[in-house]
Amino acid sequence: MQMRQLNRLKSHTHWVLWIILGVILLAIIGYSVLVAATKPINHANQEYSNLVIKKHKLKSVQNFYWSNRSGDYYTLIGKNDKNKKTGVIVNAKTKDMTVLAMNEGKSYQTVKKQVEQKYQPKKITNIGMGIYKKVPVWEVKFIDQNGNLNFITVQFTNGKVVRSINNL
Repeated sequence: MQMRQLNRLKSHTHWVLWIILGVILLAIIGYSVLVAATKPINHANQEYSNLVIKKHKLKSVQNFYWSNRSGDYYTLIGKNDKNKKTGVIVNAKTKDMTVLAMNEGKSYQTVKKQVEQKYQPKKITNIGMGIYKKVPVWEVKFIDQNGNLNFITVQFTNGKVVRSINNL
């Protein structure tokens, strides 16, 4: 009788160990996928941060945004040599840089709030800066209440919606 109980206990212990090992393995795989998925954007962040600092556009970088609606653009926001909040939009293809005094336009938070109030999105999936018709813009991607994908382009200087693609 005791032998049967001992065998059941060993069997139960083996199952618990296998389950724990399985959970640990899934966690490791999940973490590896996450690291691999974010590696390109982390590399771009480092590369373009170094570029704008080297070119003396910024002395430090606090925020990094990526937009790919009308070409790939990387935006870095930080402090310039005069300690003023400055944005630098870099065209990934040409490395051309557009420098913006961030106090002369709409902030990330202002644009986010504007989109939330006007469109009541279910989820905002991305906000980044880019250049549209030679004008600095915020490009917002969001899912509406019906599950449709929407793209809104908001002019940096005045917050005016200059392009809107809805219900994709």
